[in-house]
Amino acid sequence: MAAPPPPSSLSSSSSSSPKEIPLPDSIDFLSESQWTVFMALMDTIAPAILPPKSIASSDNNAPDDKSVLRLSQQEYADAASKIRAAVSPHEVTAETIESYLRERPSDNPMFEKIMKLVLSGLPPSKKRELKILLSVLSTRPGSLILTSYGTPLPQLGLEDRTRVLEGWRESRLWAVRGLFKSMTTLGKLGFLRSSNTFAPLTGFPSVPKEWVATSSFPFEFIRPTAEVETDVVIIGSGCGSGVVTNRLANTFGKGVKVLVLEKGGHFDASYFPMSQTVGLSAMFEAGGVVESDDGSITVTAGSCFGGGGTVNWSASLQPQDFVRKDWAETYKMPFFDGREFQECLDYVWEKMGVTDKITPNHGNQVLLNGGRQTGCKRCKIVPQNTRGQPHNCGYCTLGCANGEKMGPVNGWFPEAAEKGAVEFIEGFRAERVLFDEKKKSKKVACGVAGVWTPKEGGEPIKVVVKAKKVVVSAGTLWSPVVLMNSGIKNPQVGKNLYLHPVNFVAGAFDEDIRPWEGGSLTTVVGDFEDLDGKGHGAKLEAMSMMPSLALPFLTWRSGSDYKLMAAKYRHINQYISIIRDRDTGYIYRDPYTGDPRISYTPSDFDRAHNFVGVLELCKILHATGAREIHPCLPGFQPFVRSQGDSKKTDKAFKKWLRKLKKHGNKPPVAPFVSAHQMGTCRMSAKAKDGVVDPRGRVWDTEGLYVADASVFPTASGVNPMVTTMALADWVARGICEDIKDELVVEKVPSRL
Repeated sequence: MAAPPPPSSLSSSSSSSPKEIPLPDSIDFLSESQWTVFMALMDTIAPAILPPKSIASSDNNAPDDKSVLRLSQQEYADAASKIRAAVSPHEVTAETIESYLRERPSDNPMFEKIMKLVLSGLPPSKKRELKILLSVLSTRPGSLILTSYGTPLPQLGLEDRTRVLEGWRESRLWAVRGLFKSMTTLGKLGFLRSSNTFAPLTGFPSVPKEWVATSSFPFEFIRPTAEVETDVVIIGSGCGSGVVTNRLANTFGKGVKVLVLEKGGHFDASYFPMSQTVGLSAMFEAGGVVESDDGSITVTAGSCFGGGGTVNWSASLQPQDFVRKDWAETYKMPFFDGREFQECLDYVWEKMGVTDKITPNHGNQVLLNGGRQTGCKRCKIVPQNTRGQPHNCGYCTLGCANGEKMGPVNGWFPEAAEKGAVEFIEGFRAERVLFDEKKKSKKVACGVAGVWTPKEGGEPIKVVVKAKKVVVSAGTLWSPVVLMNSGIKNPQVGKNLYLHPVNFVAGAFDEDIRPWEGGSLTTVVGDFEDLDGKGHGAKLEAMSMMPSLALPFLTWRSGSDYKLMAAKYRHINQYISIIRDRDTGYIYRDPYTGDPRISYTPSDFDRAHNFVGVLELCKILHATGAREIHPCLPGFQPFVRSQGDSKKTDKAFKKWLRKLKKHGNKPPVAPFVSAHQMGTCRMSAKAKDGVVDPRGRVWDTEGLYVADASVFPTASGVNPMVTTMALADWVARGICEDIKDELVVEKVPSRL
């Protein structure tokens, strides 16, 4: 099948930059004194760094000395010199360097606004814990207990606050170590998203250099009344939803009406790529910061029209043979290892125009070359879902401006919409599936109840959607919550949560890399993906180098150290060791908000595989000449290559690597992140083992289906987009057969 053409409405305009949207409103739940403590911590993580008062250029407006790091004249000159070298060959003025060193969170209103937005997304229980913590730190007795200083934390000097954070990192208590990670990550994230000086300093442009303004397909979103009728209602607009909608439209045309419900918002391509400031808040669940209950792992999930297909990195990998065999044999669903499922994989692969005609950027080429230099045999190009075109945009996680990324919004939905049978609603939070109360013998789905909030603001309204078929495609976090809310009693709902945990390694090079250029994830090393003989292990991949996605995971040792490290951005590549996890967690409903909560801790078994990947990435970076190698593991020093004798350098590296092996990657301090969520509505051959049957039908119901990554029997072991779409197509084919059977029954005249 030939790759589909670009959306017919894609057109360029004369705009010089993407349209902007404001940050959403947030609820400030902290008191003034609590906020003072919080900002004192944030100012410690990204502090103002000033020269001695006698030579400060703007001492009349200098902050209180307790809140800044005052350097000697020589130290300040050295810091400025290091930053100038870090951003070379990008030329900057002394004023730009001074502004960067001087910048701190409490002087930036945007930092405060971003943090209030992020914190307002915390679950109620974590909000209470945060309020208590900050209140305790504002008192002398409380500060003595948590900091060993008998002075409220805001009154401590910057060096003492830095010692407090170091003490938290080394604490014997899990909760205190987790506090260190949470606070330092928030501080780094907020600083990078709000900074007025980072981009001018590093030369990071707000858009790709080939950017032109475009408009995407002109979707129309209906304004629902209290009651809406359709034939098929689909909850969610991600990869699974796009494929199901497309299959229904191509099979029935206008003969079957389809309504897609999305709780997030739609943004035209003219808004893409979004800025570092608003992109995460606008397009990701909880601003891209969803923590597990124990803080050991952070989850990022798309929450906008198109879901993960709008914010992913285009990687298009089919599941390995050993995974398909496992699903077929262990889980007793032989179609996974047969021709029919392969047809689904090939169908979505061809439909999106998946291509491996890719020229890797510096970071991805380092992985490819370094893997081969260290003896790896499975160093490959990662195909992209880009209509057969090379896609050299590293900004796509903040929205695809040129419409090449063939997720739901650019490919599947437009084709379906042109058939005239599909409608869309944005801002619709589906609360539960409705069942026909007249059918007592079995739960027969007949619609969806939820709340619609107008995009322009206004009072939310309750809406009932009446339908003959209901497809839940809300993603691994939300799909089980919808089923729980709907009275599905199956104990497997929400269980079997797989997350593909990730650890990070960064390398700083002498070359001018400009890591924002080129595709995000275009190469992979697969030699370590089967470390136990059962398909569990690590893949090595490059990551998106958008500053607010990559740099928050660099190790924080002190505020000055972090600022100097972040300034090296244009010379940094960052990589992930991503594993197919064996051990699982689960999703449950927050008792106050009804939102999904995550219970998951990377197991010793799984994180050992992550660590194998970390060690191999360090070897790859050393082999390719990285000046500095930074495992993102707090408490561990980076390897810095010395000038001169290569034999001495190799010997020093091996010694450093032995120390790293002993250090390990224990949570909660070691950062674990997930961008792939799977399994919470597991597909199974028997009702006792899962949530849906082998055709995606929820066990013991009629007319109710699930079609997203939540139906995976286990972790896919590869970026899950293609697998999700293929499974959704498999489910959609079954839905079409069910509808055809019902249409035939309706046409057969009843006999007297």
